[in-house]
Amino acid sequence: MKKPNLFVVGAPKCGTTSMHNYLGQHPEIFMSSQKEPHYFSRDIDCFAGKIKEISNYLQLFDSAGNAKYIGESSPEYLYSEVAAQQIKEFCSDAKIIIMLRNPPDMLYSLHGDFLLWKDEDILDFGEALAAQEERKKGSKLPKSRKEIKFLLYFDWVKYSAQVRRYLQIFGKENLHIILFNEFVKDTAKTYRQTLEFLGVDPNFPAEIKVKNPSKPLPNIAVRSFFCKYPHFVNKLESSSYADLVKFLFYDIGKFGQPQRPKKIDPELRLKLMKHFQREIEELANLLNWDEQRLQLWLQ
Repeated sequence: MKKPNLFVVGAPKCGTTSMHNYLGQHPEIFMSSQKEPHYFSRDIDCFAGKIKEISNYLQLFDSAGNAKYIGESSPEYLYSEVAAQQIKEFCSDAKIIIMLRNPPDMLYSLHGDFLLWKDEDILDFGEALAAQEERKKGSKLPKSRKEIKFLLYFDWVKYSAQVRRYLQIFGKENLHIILFNEFVKDTAKTYRQTLEFLGVDPNFPAEIKVKNPSKPLPNIAVRSFFCKYPHFVNKLESSSYADLVKFLFYDIGKFGQPQRPKKIDPELRLKLMKHFQREIEELANLLNWDEQRLQLWLQ
């Protein structure tokens, strides 16, 4: 029976899709074709395509062959309060990869994804953040979202508590932390360091190509169809109709409906940086960052 021993646990919008792809190219590593099984985040039950049965989960790894590492990537595992312990009980010697991004930028990108898949209906990012307290009380919720936890944006970036949980359960020697800004600046170097952490050939030349880039908001009608039939859409995207799917979903959406700015408002970003400064400093202390790394995140 093949079972995973490598987990890319998040955070969302921090390069996990690209890293999943790069790791899967390595001859000593097998990564599941379904990138996000969501199996161990049992306290978050609102994903389309979430795998709940162990038999279905293990089927993802049937073709792993003799790979040294068998892995999957579910970026909400870092946010989940139960996933770390569940993974530990499933595979006691698992290797964990955590990818982190500056909180304001990560949240802005996450808000864009929620809009993309109809999990959010407040177009303005600042207004969506301001609605968090009311959403805790059950108001201002989008019709499509049953999981209030998803829309409590600030909880997603409680990095210090989330990373500490994994450190305590798996130990520092089994944990590899990647910072998004360093990953983007020198992807090949970061990839090599990850391979060295895993103890596989670090000289393997992966094809470095950005996966899951930022996208415009889609055509609303087409998005509704895609949300209803995700498995059908996945099949189309992996077929000769992939370009047609992209055109219908993204390109048509650029016309006749509002689009949000590509970048976060500078004044709001500064406000958020001040809000998250203590959290960032606590994370830096936990991970023994030098002053240069800390200041890059505090810019």
